Amino acid sequence: MKLLTDYSYKKGSRNLIYPIYEDRRIDAEITNLLGFDLNDEIEKSLGTLTSVHTLGKLPFSKIIFLGLGSSADMTTRSMRKALGALSEKIKDSMDFALRFAVTETLDETAIAAIYAETYQMSQYEEQIQGHDAKVIPKQYVISDAQINSQINIQIEEALTTGEIIGKAVNYEKILADTPANLMTPSILVQKAQELAARYHMDCTILDMDKLTEMKAGGILAVNQGSDEPCAIICIKYQGNGNAPFKAYIGKGLTFDSGGYNIKSNSYGMKYDMIGGASVLAVMEILAATKARTNVYGIIPTTENMISGHGYRPQDVITTLSGKTVEIVSTDAEGRMILCDAITYAQTLDVTHIIDMATLTGACARALGTTYTGIFSNDDDFCAEFQDAANRVDEKVWRLPMDQEYRDMLKSNSADMKNSAGKPLGGASVAANFLQEFVNEGVKWVHVDVAGTGEVDGHATGVMVRTVAEVLK
Repeated sequence: MKLLTDYSYKKGSRNLIYPIYEDRRIDAEITNLLGFDLNDEIEKSLGTLTSVHTLGKLPFSKIIFLGLGSSADMTTRSMRKALGALSEKIKDSMDFALRFAVTETLDETAIAAIYAETYQMSQYEEQIQGHDAKVIPKQYVISDAQINSQINIQIEEALTTGEIIGKAVNYEKILADTPANLMTPSILVQKAQELAARYHMDCTILDMDKLTEMKAGGILAVNQGSDEPCAIICIKYQGNGNAPFKAYIGKGLTFDSGGYNIKSNSYGMKYDMIGGASVLAVMEILAATKARTNVYGIIPTTENMISGHGYRPQDVITTLSGKTVEIVSTDAEGRMILCDAITYAQTLDVTHIIDMATLTGACARALGTTYTGIFSNDDDFCAEFQDAANRVDEKVWRLPMDQEYRDMLKSNSADMKNSAGKPLGGASVAANFLQEFVNEGVKWVHVDVAGTGEVDGHATGVMVRTVAEVLK
């Protein structure tokens, strides 16, 4: 987005977007130039759009009035909703009159950041394979502040940051929307290496040989049925000197057949790598904004397929941690690759871990597509995560981790089962499984996006902004 600091209605070359509150009147200069009063003709309720032709009285053809409702009721969430409704309709470059959206609680920089972010996210469309990707038109934002003023510098910074975040969310969607035959573990490794090289970050790939040497039995077991090699990807972002590192781990299951506990319908399982895609998006935000933080982005990536080599129910697997797991369901594979990634992250002396996965249908059934489920072993870190979600207007709900859920994983053959084998409290059972691999003193949040990561056949980019906000 580009900031315009010397704007005049009489010289505008692009159609104008005019945000308008119910309790405010249209700028008198526009009314005078048009020669008629539009105030009683414009719909001003939240998210409504009214297109008015200028009939040759201005150098551009239309003014698009964006209704914002009551200025007293405006919040960042409401602003995102209104700007999202607008952004979905934009087909060409336009000028946005920023000052008319300002309220007592929302200043120019806050609105600029939301607009840049929301515009990018709302314009995204999945690329049809074999066709060119959609080109998103460039937008312009009008500032009435003096040229080179401090406020204009802040607005430009807000536009830049908002655009970085919006594009990164779209990058997560691009990766997740890509068909599984075009987004294999090997290709995901390449994408990670390209991202790391672009921002001069270190990228370590733990390949099959290294994982075998390390005895990373969790991810290796899941990978047994696939012809595609598995890997653990680790990108290192160091923007805060020798400060402690945190880790963001994302499940990179590029396709999930369910294994021998085969799914009745595996359509949609290309989205089982949304967690891994999110890691790359968050690492891009941190690097592009030069965030003062130290973070490892870790992606365990594999397919879960069926073959004569596939792992089976009642197999006992020794994970990277040395703990043993009895396989109850080969379709509870996400936790098997995440547990090795969690163990690996702790060899890097991280103090905090966030893991994200499309992990359980139980979470989707409990919370639907509205709230993302979160679990934690630390109240303070969980509250920090919830506060970050509130700041960026994403919805999370903390779910329980009582000992009774852990007791459902007791096994006669191993340290634990990988599933209770019952459709009861599945999201909490899975979180308790993962907690078994988190060392004492390490603060941990588990994020289950099974219901929110993909909605109606489209990746949503959910939680990218929240996790980046926590880690920055």
